[in-house]
Amino acid sequence: MGSQLPDIVTGASPVQFWGVTTVLILVSLWLFYRGFRGLRRARLIEDIPTARIRSAPQGYVELEGEAVMLPGEPVYAPLSGRPCVWYEYRIEHRETVFEKGRRRQRWVSLEHDTSDALFGLEDGTGRCVVDPDGAEMHPLHVLNWRGHERYPRNTPPGHSDFLGPYRYVESFIEPGDFLYALGWFHSLKESAERGLAEETRALLGRWKADRQTLLQRFDLNGDGQIDMKEWQIVRKQAAREVLQTRMREPAGETVHLLSKPRDRRPFILAASRQSELASRYRQGAVGALALFLFGCIALTWAVQLRLS
Repeated sequence: MGSQLPDIVTGASPVQFWGVTTVLILVSLWLFYRGFRGLRRARLIEDIPTARIRSAPQGYVELEGEAVMLPGEPVYAPLSGRPCVWYEYRIEHRETVFEKGRRRQRWVSLEHDTSDALFGLEDGTGRCVVDPDGAEMHPLHVLNWRGHERYPRNTPPGHSDFLGPYRYVESFIEPGDFLYALGWFHSLKESAERGLAEETRALLGRWKADRQTLLQRFDLNGDGQIDMKEWQIVRKQAAREVLQTRMREPAGETVHLLSKPRDRRPFILAASRQSELASRYRQGAVGALALFLFGCIALTWAVQLRLS
C-alpha cells in the first residue's frame, strides 16, 4: 500500500486532491486546538487551589467532596434503574446497509439523553448545589450491554444477550462518589435547603394545575402530553425559577450554587482525583498534538509530490 500512495496522490483529479487536502487541514487544525485545549485544562486543574465550601470566594473556584442527592424526588439512571445524581445514556440499534453492492452492519443511535437535575457536593464544611448544565462530565461508572428490545428489562448489565441487536450505554455518578468540581461559585439566601425543595414541588403543583399553560411551555413535540424527557426540563426550570427568586430575597440562610461560568472558562465535573484528571487531559492532548504533527508531515509530503 505504501508504494501505491505516490500514484494515488499524483493520479487524483485536482478536485479530489484539493478537496481531501482541505478536509485534512481542517482536521489537523482541530487536533491542534484539542491538544492545546487539553494542556490548558491540565494546567488549570493543577494550578487552582482547592477551596472549602464554607470559606470559598465568590467566583471561579475548585471544589472537592462527595456527591449527594438533594431533598426531593430521587434520580434514577433510566436504563439500569440505579440511583444516581447524574446520568447519560444512549440506545443504539444494529442495522444492515448496502453500499456499493456490499453488505455491512453499523450501529445507529436511536436515543440519547443527559440528566440536568440539580445535585449536591459536600466537603465536610458545607453543601453546595451543583447545576450540571453545560459541564464537561467525567463519570466513574460506565455500563455497556446489549439486548433484544429497545428498552432493556430488569436484566442486570453483564447478564444480557451479547448478540442482541440493541446496544445500551449508560454512565452515571452515584451518591457517595468522590467529586471534583471546577466552575462558578456564588451564594444566595435561602430559608432552608429543604424549603428550597418544597418550594420547587409547590411550583410544580401550580404548573400542573394549569395544564394548558404547562403544555404551551414544555410540550416540545406537540403530542399533547408531557413525556419523561419534557418533565425533566419542567423540573429543572422550576428549580431554577425558585433559585432565582431566592437570590432576590435579603434574609435567610446561605445556599451555595456551582454552575457554568458566564465567560469561556471551563466547567468541569469529574468523579476522579484532580491528579488523575489532569493526567487524562494531558495524555489526550499529547495524542492530539502527535496526530497533528503527523498530519502536517503527511500534508507537506503530499503537496510537494503533487506540485513537483
